Amino acid sequence: MNQRQLKYFLEVYSTKSISKAATNLFVTPQGISKTIAALEKELGVNLFEHHHNRIVPTKDAARLSIHARNILDEYDLVSDRLFKSHSTIKTVSIYCSYDVPQLIPAKFFKKFNDSFPEIRINMKEFTDDYIFDKIKNNKVELAIVPGPFNPHYFDYEQLCTEPFCLVVNKKHPLAQNDTVSFSELTGESIVVKDAKSSTSINQLYNFDHPVEFPNIILETSDVHLIHKMAEENYALGMSLLYLAKKNTSDKIKVLRFKEDTLVKKLYIVSSKGNILSAEANALKGALVDYFKNA
Repeated sequence: MNQRQLKYFLEVYSTKSISKAATNLFVTPQGISKTIAALEKELGVNLFEHHHNRIVPTKDAARLSIHARNILDEYDLVSDRLFKSHSTIKTVSIYCSYDVPQLIPAKFFKKFNDSFPEIRINMKEFTDDYIFDKIKNNKVELAIVPGPFNPHYFDYEQLCTEPFCLVVNKKHPLAQNDTVSFSELTGESIVVKDAKSSTSINQLYNFDHPVEFPNIILETSDVHLIHKMAEENYALGMSLLYLAKKNTSDKIKVLRFKEDTLVKKLYIVSSKGNILSAEANALKGALVDYFKNA
């Protein structure tokens, strides 16, 4: 078992697709398949099963994913602290909830590099629970995550508030409107973010009065799939406005919610009382300034 095998495995585990993993890692699907097969043979277990052209992780894959992430984190830690310590370039890591990097434009990173050429940013996307655990245990200095979270464990500053929206096929009756109330979705089939994410449908429990929920037919971490289901008119899709603007289609109309409570608040967080490095402070300050003026 080596670092490359674990990296390939985690990408397939995350995307549940060999072709997507290959694209993300800039390798061939055949290379991914051979690496996974070699890892399965070495471990003596099946990590993935094929069901109707889908790849489904097994229980052994779920167990391995936890340890694989920790092992790769240790690789990064050893590499950064021991073998890059004599370099003039300092790396600052920041973990983000899925889809957060799409909020930050390329010009931000160009400007930051111009101002701090000695700092290299290492930005990664993970699940919220994984990020909170790493922050609490000082495995990473900074993170951008949505609320709510326990303020006793973190120092935090709000960066922005992003509204949820509904994506619908233009042939759907709701497409005649520009806005929609959540109560109008009763009985409708809808696709939402994975309930394990704090950006999911769970946030709707914040209503001041009881509401009847729509028929949730799919929970997924893939925003493209949410939009695709709406595009094909298979279901309504609950998305975020900034993501909907980036995933446009001639078949889709984006409806804003009338309820101003349907929002995702993003925060930059660090471990409670932790003294940040100079590099982390520089990145935090730049991000706070950017969102303040965005």
